[in-house]
Amino acid sequence: MAVKLARLQEFMLTASKERVDFIHEFEFTQAPVQTAQPHKTYLTFYPDRNHSLSSIQEFLLESETDIQPLITRLRESDNLYEQIDLLETLTRLKGLEFDTGLGGPGRAATVATLLDEVYNKAASLRLWAIIRRSAGLLGKVDVGLSDAVTDILVRQKQIAVGKAYSEASLITSPMSHDEILAKIEEFVRQDIRDRPLTQEILIYLSVLLKTDPQLFKGLLTLRVGYLILLITNELAQELDYTPDEAYDHLMQLSPFEVKNRLHQVLAGYETLNQNLFQQESLKVKQPQSIQWPQSIQWKVVAPEATADEAEGDWWRRRQRDGALNRVPKNFYPNVWQVLEHCKGLVIGDKLDRRNRLDSDPLLSEMTPGEKNFALRVEHLLNKIQAPEYRQVNIETLMELAALFDRNPDLQIEEYLVLDVLIGHAVRLHWLDRHPEQVEYYDEKKATAWRSFYQASPEECASYVAKAMQFLTELGQSHAA
Repeated sequence: MAVKLARLQEFMLTASKERVDFIHEFEFTQAPVQTAQPHKTYLTFYPDRNHSLSSIQEFLLESETDIQPLITRLRESDNLYEQIDLLETLTRLKGLEFDTGLGGPGRAATVATLLDEVYNKAASLRLWAIIRRSAGLLGKVDVGLSDAVTDILVRQKQIAVGKAYSEASLITSPMSHDEILAKIEEFVRQDIRDRPLTQEILIYLSVLLKTDPQLFKGLLTLRVGYLILLITNELAQELDYTPDEAYDHLMQLSPFEVKNRLHQVLAGYETLNQNLFQQESLKVKQPQSIQWPQSIQWKVVAPEATADEAEGDWWRRRQRDGALNRVPKNFYPNVWQVLEHCKGLVIGDKLDRRNRLDSDPLLSEMTPGEKNFALRVEHLLNKIQAPEYRQVNIETLMELAALFDRNPDLQIEEYLVLDVLIGHAVRLHWLDRHPEQVEYYDEKKATAWRSFYQASPEECASYVAKAMQFLTELGQSHAA
């Protein structure tokens, strides 16, 4: 029988034990190893009743703020996917040490205890999405993470975690497990599953740097979040999925399959990088009233800043307004108007399907002034952790509403992904001022974002419009 080599964690998921009763005359020279007692379980478990929830079901569980209905549903649930959703919401609202009461009198059943139970049950079924999600919520760290990061650094590479383009997200010197985990928790996206996935990618990068160093030619900074995005995009193209559907599929893959996908992405990095650019393009429906592109009015006159507003630090103003959750007058009806001109909106992390607003059901089931609609949009905005970025999202939605108001026949066939649109606005804003850096923009992203945050709302709005023009023209040329 061939010997198989792998990491201990992978073997533990398939390990089993067997009692040997037939060696009657054999005596152990030492006391046998004590068998661990099985953990007390508090949640209902049927291996054949686990199934993914719909995006609406996930959204409703995520947005619930009343503790008692969550605990009641947790007590009644027999679906691991529903249980992990409920436990994530409880973690956010009450923390890991909150006693759910499921243990009965005198027996604590904390959120952490229940998460550990779900983790072990998911491991027995190899439900990798639930394993990663519960590991992220529990703050688990891979024992080889610090060594992997050190291996990468000694090979003259630096690491960027998350998608925040700032120097603070870089790892440029060796760190302990806890320090790396703290860095990941600070900068990795709001989707908790991304934290253990980031650890996996870092470990696989260290292995591939040793075995296939040619894959990293020309790459100085290994941007883990961007590599995950490239893997997701490749899956989306192969399976004809939306980005969030492809990300959900990625989360179901085993660690071995993730490593293979990472290898493929590194091997075809330049091509996949260009493909991602093309995938972000927007296609326009062209009724007879639209003569593309001459009849589109891309320039929207934004209100001029007052004398007081014209002076000062716009980044700090955005941090303040974003922290206070301020929105302009008629903001929510304006968001409704945007939905009338596209397939839907994605506010916040584009790989989290709970952040998608589908136009058809919302427009048919709600009204522009309905409180439930405003609460749903507000919930997505509140999930954005950086207040200055939350404020830029609000400004972008207002600019889109003004753009569609000026072009009432303009219809976009795809979802408008604010992350993508703002990202291109930042790029265009920077390269207009530094055209000589077009080949090195990836290394300048942190500076480019700082520059964008410091620009006035009028200036930012103009580049949001330019980004829309760029993506729609790219979509039309791609279709041709």
